[in-house]
Amino acid sequence: MKPEMISPQSQTSVRKMLYAFSSLNDLGQVITSNGSFDEVTRSGLYLILGTLSVARGAIFHYSTEEEGLKILAAKGVDEAMFPLLPLPKEEVPTLLTAPHVVNLDAAPAGLDDFIALHGEMFRCLHAALLVPLRVGEELVGVLTLGDRFGGGEYSEEDLQVLAMMAQQLSVAIHNHRLFSLLQQKAEENRTLYEDLRKIYHDTIRAFAAAIDAKDEYTRGHSARVAAYAVAIGEELRLPEEVIEGLRLAGLLHDIGKITVDSSIIRKKTCLNAEEMLEMHRHPAVGYEILSKIQFPWGDLSSLARHHHEKIDGKGYPDGLSGEDIDLEVRIITLADAFDAMTTDRPYRKQIGLAEALQEVKRCMGSQFDADVARVLFRVLEKELSGGVDPPRILPHLTMEYDAAQVCRVIRAFYQ
Repeated sequence: MKPEMISPQSQTSVRKMLYAFSSLNDLGQVITSNGSFDEVTRSGLYLILGTLSVARGAIFHYSTEEEGLKILAAKGVDEAMFPLLPLPKEEVPTLLTAPHVVNLDAAPAGLDDFIALHGEMFRCLHAALLVPLRVGEELVGVLTLGDRFGGGEYSEEDLQVLAMMAQQLSVAIHNHRLFSLLQQKAEENRTLYEDLRKIYHDTIRAFAAAIDAKDEYTRGHSARVAAYAVAIGEELRLPEEVIEGLRLAGLLHDIGKITVDSSIIRKKTCLNAEEMLEMHRHPAVGYEILSKIQFPWGDLSSLARHHHEKIDGKGYPDGLSGEDIDLEVRIITLADAFDAMTTDRPYRKQIGLAEALQEVKRCMGSQFDADVARVLFRVLEKELSGGVDPPRILPHLTMEYDAAQVCRVIRAFYQ
């Protein structure tokens, strides 16, 4: 169709349609931009004011908690004058049922009392129009606009465009409110989880202390095993939940010793067959205790049951071997034995760090998993050279050691 065939009325309608779509598109781009909510709200207000040639305006969001309107953005208005505009919840239905755009000089029936009640507020805002910002049956805020430049009247098309832009703005504010509530709930849940986690850990540490208290020689043993196991797990870059499981398994691996007679645990001479059988029961007893608890960090009961298994299948209680022993169990097994070697026990004195590492090397492939042992050596080598800050194993050792000698043992291990 040729341009001259379009009637003046049609041309006007097309211009109005393009004007509306352009304005809505511009506002949509502002609302969906990556700016902060304050920036988006301010830019949205400026765009609305610019589109309608208005000098003054303000956007408020409605706070249900404070029962009032709080300013989000303003232009041509002193924001400091409006810290909170009271809007009792009884008055909210008035705005929910009001027209999309309210002319404050010619308010429809039913709004007279509301406008009269808040007349001073509207005068301070230099407001000519009031636009309730609604999503469904919820009031999210209000938008006020002053007179147009030059005192011109708002056209019907202006009001239609304003109503559509206000709807977009309403959705943006509503979504921000929902997101803020979700963030708040997530933070509350995170805090609750951390509190529960702390209680969980404190309880487990108390159990560990009760276990270790049966023998003055093993006091702190469970905490050290946990620290060594975590150091190995972190060096292996295991998932966070697995490392957390190692920490707790280290603390609880000997829980079955609670049922072992203290005289057996503290005996300074070799155990007889009956006493050895009693001592060998503690992993299975630990399993029975822990299997009744649903832990969020994996099967800790299995780690307690198998921490005396050996790679060659000669351990107890199930005689597992090789890959049948889970990686976490292999880590706990080495950490447990390493601490036993480097601390005093009723039946023998501790051995030095270099000697302990030589013993670990000797038992690779029989008692210990070779790959896990290599990781222990690697962690110690990094700590001795200052490559780990803070160190994770050396501070827990209860002995003095010759760093140069230990480094020679480690280097020989790699040759």
